[in-house]
Amino acid sequence: MRPLVVDGAAPLSHTAGLWQILEPGSRRVLKVRRFPEALRPPAFHEVKERVAAHCRRHGVPAGAAVPALDGRTGVRCDGTVSELAPWYEGALAAPADPAQATALVHCGLRLRRALDSVPGELRAELAAATAQPAGGDEDWSTALVDAARLLERAGRRDDPWSRLVADTLRPAVAAGPLLYDRLTAPGRPTRPPAVIHSDLHPHHFVVSPRAGDPSATGTAYAVSAVLDFDHLHVGDPLLDLAWLAEAAGRVTGSVARRRALAAFLKDAVRLGLLRPGEEVLLMPLLLAHSLPVIVRIARDILENGVRSPQWPGYFALLSPERRLAVHRRLAVAGRSL
Repeated sequence: MRPLVVDGAAPLSHTAGLWQILEPGSRRVLKVRRFPEALRPPAFHEVKERVAAHCRRHGVPAGAAVPALDGRTGVRCDGTVSELAPWYEGALAAPADPAQATALVHCGLRLRRALDSVPGELRAELAAATAQPAGGDEDWSTALVDAARLLERAGRRDDPWSRLVADTLRPAVAAGPLLYDRLTAPGRPTRPPAVIHSDLHPHHFVVSPRAGDPSATGTAYAVSAVLDFDHLHVGDPLLDLAWLAEAAGRVTGSVARRRALAAFLKDAVRLGLLRPGEEVLLMPLLLAHSLPVIVRIARDILENGVRSPQWPGYFALLSPERRLAVHRRLAVAGRSL
């Protein structure tokens, strides 16, 4: 057993430890939760696996758990939970590559359709297993106020960590009027709650060159696994689409990026997953979703002296500046719908 390394670095995961288990003829991944306060109820792990199995039956390569001897997929021991998963061959998706972004988006849309068809009884079980206690999660509007305070504090310093915080928080604070305009406007149409993955960033897609590609140059890709259903819950399905839109918006090259965003919008509308006009809600939803996480990291850096080598990676993954740019591009692309 050794710490998991993917593409030469440890995966972004500050809430769980990840280890690679090497056995004769097989490799697996062990995930151990680090913080007992973040544990889900025991029922969650069984419900999560049933939702993932539902997705696999609908053609989505949702990651599967390896059950323990008693059949459980989440094993509690010493106040934490451990899970074992298969090792999936391939690489984490790199959305800057148009072919990989296309594979990610197509798979994500299939996943979104599969989650929309989760039976009502299973959806209700998931809602019960993921219910948050009052005050359990920080609201984005509260986080926005704290972001402004932390930005001012970071601006008074001149060290590299403070500059990193300031560069991240500045566009987040600037996005405030957009969030209030798009997410709190009276009469804003809302989608019925649905089962959502809610964490569909590129690191949760494993891609491989598509089988049968005669050139084997990697110009065509397929997703071999969708990972980490740990944030599965019942919520706004547009959040999953927002992650996919952002992936399309990360393609390198302005022409290729416009094509990727236009293709995403066209496919999402054709499949009935997105209505014309809803594209301008996607990045505000994603910004609001990630803002409390960004602010907690900024607090750790500025107030608690916690300077993890993973923090720059998280800021890059959740970049408010990039999401504002994708929002502008989506607004333009949506005019042709």
